[in-house]
Amino acid sequence: MTNTRRIRPAADVAVGYAADERGRGIAYAAVATGSNRAVVRLPFTSPVLPALDGLDVGYAAVAAIAAHLKARGFARVRVRLADERIVADLGGTGSPPKALAMAYVKTRCMLHALGAVRLETAAPVEVRDLSARAQAEVRLHAAA
Repeated sequence: MTNTRRIRPAADVAVGYAADERGRGIAYAAVATGSNRAVVRLPFTSPVLPALDGLDVGYAAVAAIAAHLKARGFARVRVRLADERIVADLGGTGSPPKALAMAYVKTRCMLHALGAVRLETAAPVEVRDLSARAQAEVRLHAAA
């Protein structure tokens, strides 16, 4: 009997995102594996909570990215975001607002389903183009 071990791929992911005033958002993720790099566009929706200064949008974007990566079979992932508050909250060192308790739990569950996940704060240059694409697309839809 042969013992086969399935190797699940790893990815390094940089994320940029934006949402309009109705909570319709777009996330762009640059997914780099050892041999390939691709940019994916992922739509998401978020509750509209202006007092939270974008945390609601960030949680929804990370949940969309996690679902995409899980569906592609990734198990070891490094996710880099520009917002250090989201990285701290979802990484377990921050204190998420009570208004986002369910979004926090949902997003953390999706991240745990991947396996080994490391969230890091990205340097602005790493996600600038991704964020600009998302913001431009959101503005384009708002104007239409």
